[in-house]
Amino acid sequence: MITRRKALQALGVCIALPTIEGLVPDRIAYAQAAIKKKKFIGCFFGSGAPMPGAANGDWSYGAALKPLADRGLQPNVAVMRGFRSVANFDVHWSGTAAFLSGSPVGTTGAANPASDPNYQKCAKTVDQYVADLDPNARVRSLHAGFSNVPNWDEGHDRAASINYVNSIAWRDETSPISNINDPNQMFTRVFGSGDSVSNAQAAYLLKRKKSILDGVLDQYNSHKATLSSADKDRLEAYATSIREVEGELASAATATTCARPAAIGGDEAYINNFRTMQKIIVSALGCGITRAATIMYNDGIGPNRPTAAVAAQQHDSAHNNWANLIRINQIQVMLWAELLLELKAQKILTDTVVVLGSNMSDGRTHNSANVPFLVASENVTNEMKLGGEVMGTANVGALNENRNMSDLYVDLFKLYGINQTALGGGTYASTGKASGILG
Repeated sequence: MITRRKALQALGVCIALPTIEGLVPDRIAYAQAAIKKKKFIGCFFGSGAPMPGAANGDWSYGAALKPLADRGLQPNVAVMRGFRSVANFDVHWSGTAAFLSGSPVGTTGAANPASDPNYQKCAKTVDQYVADLDPNARVRSLHAGFSNVPNWDEGHDRAASINYVNSIAWRDETSPISNINDPNQMFTRVFGSGDSVSNAQAAYLLKRKKSILDGVLDQYNSHKATLSSADKDRLEAYATSIREVEGELASAATATTCARPAAIGGDEAYINNFRTMQKIIVSALGCGITRAATIMYNDGIGPNRPTAAVAAQQHDSAHNNWANLIRINQIQVMLWAELLLELKAQKILTDTVVVLGSNMSDGRTHNSANVPFLVASENVTNEMKLGGEVMGTANVGALNENRNMSDLYVDLFKLYGINQTALGGGTYASTGKASGILG
């Protein structure tokens, strides 16, 4: 299948020089750590799970996580235990805004809150660090949601920005990124009014690539007389491999495009919207249109009602009715499971890390210890500990013994080749200790 990214990658690869030993000075070695991951999706739900006193509770494969087990996805998932969320302000707010950075949020008591920089302040998030890896991506990052909270109460709204509960992605410490709540808007953002790459466009790119190729190989051939027998063999093998790739791309360009997923119907609006936007995100990742995305299954306060099957809102269920909350959790975990299956089907889960977590564990007490948190991928060379639990601490209910999420993110950066050894701030800063997620 030809994609814009494949065509452009082929352009770059095909004009690169092979390693010609005769042109390399003695005793110079080239080494680069293998990069395992290239894409990232951060997923969030507010108000926690049935986890009494921050114990593991029903955040298990027999209850809230049953949709993962039903779909055979347990081998792809690590259940993180004993990691805490940021709670330097109401954890509904700080635990949401800091979900992907581990940085305390700013607050203010100023008479004019909006004039104080601390009114809206957090930190750059993991998704944006991954987006930096491809500064020329057509879409820097994608962010899906369902609804926004316009305000909450006077005390909270004066002390901190309402964006704290509406955004988990931050471009920098003062710039939260708004979600797209309408699948049609996301569709337009990614694909515009037409195909991302049509067959004709792909064929044109390939034709141009071929002319560049021929010119470069002509130059190589003119220097053959100066090369050793071994280097001549390398050059011939390199030219042959280029021609093979060229043929595969040209053949694929006659029949394929970067496909645009159709809207999904047949279920409730909440489920339909996320299913459609998830397909768009997976398509954008697979086509190289972007590398990073976030999905907020509900806002940080969680008053929305995801399904008519549960006659209660998520926030109220977290405080008062855990039987309802399990059913809501299962719907959101089901959507996350479908996202993983889509990534698998497109064969890009191997270079993608997907996380799902919340801003608290026990919603009745706003407990920030042992937050429900999952990490999913598909290993290339056993680089991650998937298929079981990763323990931040044995005593998961003891907040002061819980690990900071920033330690986990610093470890994940290593899989991308991102040189970011410190993250978070204050008591939530990374410690330099291994999180346990790496193999």
